[in-house]
Amino acid sequence: MKLTKLLIAGAFTSFLLLPSCSEDRLIETPVDQFPIEDAVRSESDMRSLLNGVYDQYSNSNAFGADILAFGDLISDNVFITSLPTDVAFRTTGFLNWSADVSDFGMLDDLYDGIILANAVINNTALPDSPNVLNLKGEARIARAVGYFYAVSFYGPNPTSSGNQEFGVPLNLGNYDPNLQLPRASVAEVYDQIILDLTTSLNIMTSETPANKGFLSPTAARLLLSRVYLTRGQAGDYEKSILYADQVINSATPGGFDFITKDNYITYFNSNNIELNENQPETVWEINMNGTSSENPGINSSLASFYESSGSKKRFLFTQNFFSMFPASDIRKSLFTSAGVPTQDDPKGVWIKKYIRTTNQGPFAQNIKIFRMSEAKLNSIEALFKSGNAATALIELNDFAVSRGGTTYAAATLENILTERRKEFFGEGQRFFDLKRNNLGFARLTNCYSIVCEVAAESKLFVIPMPLREMNINTNMTQYPGW
Repeated sequence: MKLTKLLIAGAFTSFLLLPSCSEDRLIETPVDQFPIEDAVRSESDMRSLLNGVYDQYSNSNAFGADILAFGDLISDNVFITSLPTDVAFRTTGFLNWSADVSDFGMLDDLYDGIILANAVINNTALPDSPNVLNLKGEARIARAVGYFYAVSFYGPNPTSSGNQEFGVPLNLGNYDPNLQLPRASVAEVYDQIILDLTTSLNIMTSETPANKGFLSPTAARLLLSRVYLTRGQAGDYEKSILYADQVINSATPGGFDFITKDNYITYFNSNNIELNENQPETVWEINMNGTSSENPGINSSLASFYESSGSKKRFLFTQNFFSMFPASDIRKSLFTSAGVPTQDDPKGVWIKKYIRTTNQGPFAQNIKIFRMSEAKLNSIEALFKSGNAATALIELNDFAVSRGGTTYAAATLENILTERRKEFFGEGQRFFDLKRNNLGFARLTNCYSIVCEVAAESKLFVIPMPLREMNINTNMTQYPGW
């Protein structure tokens, strides 16, 4: 099964920080080539395997670029300029891909990470000391992350009207290149995600990660709040609030804490990595340095596509979206119109959430995946959906005011998602917000494709299984419509 095939030599890696004029800070070299089931002989081996998980997830096909980029491109947030550029992301941005050419690489990287996490979770050679349990718990969080994003992209929304048997394969065992696993149901995948996350909270005793590039119990709680918000079964919204509140109440100065208005701009676009990396607001980020992960290369980083100085600058936000922010909203300062392509009518707006050059050189900054602020917005949405609109409105307006933004007259789903859209632009969450709520979208301006409107529950909200997987795995089924 392609989803489980992995070059062992590339899976067990050490990460070396080398002085060089290269745009990549890291290279990788194999540290061993023994079978994966024999890979863990010490706690150090276990940590090396976990570092391999982060390495896979940092790839530009995964969280290094594609997952966040797709979250904006498959939505009403972003358009790709009409200015002639290379073809990267153009098919996705124009919403005109098809099953026979679909080869979105994120699936392979997510499953490569899952396979490495399995080797840690399933290890029985080492006794379950507190440190081993912490490592196994971290691996379970990492596996849950992989399955959550895989099923979110390649399966239907849990509350949608049908096709719930089309989840993604659940591989929980050791490496086996001959496996041909069928799709599990969406419900089965969500059950496994929840089991992994809750188990991690039961076995981990260390709350503080070495740095924000490592997954922690706080990350597990934050993801659980999103998972329950997405699954939407009876009692799930109350659970979403519970875990979101645990994240909110855990805020402490110097640990996990919320970004203030005064520090907001610096947090995103200071070129000083001491000010924008490993910050209290961050729950989990992709390290772009030698501590645990691989830098996918500046030319493949998000900054190259989003930022006005990027080498492949092409992702722009619409004037309609930009106009939603009042002048007092601190987030409006993260946009710029300088040098936008004049061919677009109306002209778009660049964003400044990503820095292409840090004070260490031409290296992309760490990529923020989970932030503390999401806990507040998850709780607000769950409060509304559980029937507590009055409290949801108070908290929604408190959040908007904390950014200098516009307050709302009522707690409606539209208003709540608008505030999420304002907070997480460029961070890839808009796709998930729309899909989670079974909402379509329309590109009212700057649509350069024949597809300018996507209906709720359209097949475009589900990425087709790659053709190579369909050819290799006889038990794989394609999502209906593709």
